[in-house]
Order: sequence, then structure tokens, then C-alpha cells
Amino acid sequence: MASIRMAALLLAAVGLAGCARDNSDALAVYRPAPGITEIVSGPIEAAPGHHLVMGDLNIPPGAPIPRHFHHGEEFLYVIGGSTVIARQGQEAMTLLPGQGTRIAPGTVHWGRAGPEGLRAVSSWVVPDGQPLRVPVPAPEGSAR
Repeated sequence: MASIRMAALLLAAVGLAGCARDNSDALAVYRPAPGITEIVSGPIEAAPGHHLVMGDLNIPPGAPIPRHFHHGEEFLYVIGGSTVIARQGQEAMTLLPGQGTRIAPGTVHWGRAGPEGLRAVSSWVVPDGQPLRVPVPAPEGSAR
């Protein structure tokens, strides 16, 4: 009986030791501060008069994305969490990891990070001399 208990303990110890493995082969993941961190920007040689801005979006759970528009195009790709994006005059859409969308120039849009937050990469094609983002007040009597 004692030898059966000893064998069971030995198997449990070996099993636990296998779980405590070295994770040195795991990919390191950059964890930016909450908000939008600019990661790349510069002129676009193939599109004179425009520059590209890329951002790493790290939005806390449930945080609102205020109404705004861009003078150029936006391309958004979700890598973690989720978001609901609303565009003026269109139905809201939910984006999950691995999904993306293009937002046309001048399109008023807003949103909210999902319950687990949002990690995404966004790229903006910005006409030179224009701001990246133009805030738009919510219409009176609306929640957004």
C-alpha cells in the first residue's frame, strides 16, 4: 500500500515538474501604456503630399472611442480583445482578433473597447498639413 502511494506521489511530482517548464521559446509581447502609441510615421514616396502614421492601440475594457474623423484613410486591424465601431449613417460592427476594417476619409466614427479591452494596430494615410484626427461633438440628445 505504501509503495502505491509513493508511486502516485512520484507520478504527481513528475507531472508538476513538466508543467514548470522554461518559457524561453515564448514570443515576447510589447505592452504599451493605455492609449495610442505612435510606432511609425513618415512620408509616402508613392503618394506625394501624404504621410503614414501607424499606432499601437491599447484601450482599457469598455473605454469609449470618441466621435472623430480623419482627412485620410484609416486601416484598423484587431490583434486582441474586441471593439465595436460605429460610423455615421451605418450600422455598428464588432471586430474581433484577426479582423480589420477600412474607414474612408471624412467618415465620422466612434466606438467602444470590448469587455476585455482592445489591442489593435491602426494605420492612417494623412494629407500633409492636416491633423491626424478631428474631434466631432456628439449630436444633442444622443449618447454618442
